[in-house]
Amino acid sequence: MTTSPLRAHVQPRTTARPIPQQRRTQAQRRAESERRLLDAAAELIVERGIEGTSLAEIGRVAGYSHGLVHQRFGSKEALVERLNTEAVRMFTTATLAAVGTTRGLAALRIVADTYLDLVQAEDPLGRVHLVVWTEAVARASERRSYRVTWDRYFRSAFAQLILDAAADGTVRSDVDVDAMSMVVVGLLRGVALQLMLDPAGATAETRAAVLDHLTRMLAAD
Repeated sequence: MTTSPLRAHVQPRTTARPIPQQRRTQAQRRAESERRLLDAAAELIVERGIEGTSLAEIGRVAGYSHGLVHQRFGSKEALVERLNTEAVRMFTTATLAAVGTTRGLAALRIVADTYLDLVQAEDPLGRVHLVVWTEAVARASERRSYRVTWDRYFRSAFAQLILDAAADGTVRSDVDVDAMSMVVVGLLRGVALQLMLDPAGATAETRAAVLDHLTRMLAAD
């Protein structure tokens, strides 16, 4: 039997040796376990609240024992505080990227818009602060310290944006910066809480109404 010239040039198949996976370092394994635990905690707290979430359940959802949760964070309060820190980092990173080089009232609108994006996003971390805030008002005082810290940070960020916008003439020069930053935060948080309760309200019209109201409150004549 004559061998086809084409077949004669086909090299015999060889079985490729599996490439061994590089072993992760202890630091990498620790970072992964912390991330999975934080993700599970955010998901459960947004769904059930802080009081309705146990460390054992967080460990189970993340695929670890509750002992590892204690080892990584020590207590539920410490875990919630860490979630709060992660939420601040996420908000800061997202808003800085969204604002870019934009300044004035336009930057303020972008920050407000980005905040609403985060609280409506798939990642529950963007909504954890709302649950923590409501429980801090109604429950134990130990949660109020880092809740107050977050609120002051949030208001100070808006206060600086308002000051910058007043300096470039896009916001009224007579605006009371401290009072207005509290009003702006109250507006955004109130809308965000309503959207958590009734996601059907998350329409383009709602978003436009929030931003338009913000503009009317602040815009220079």
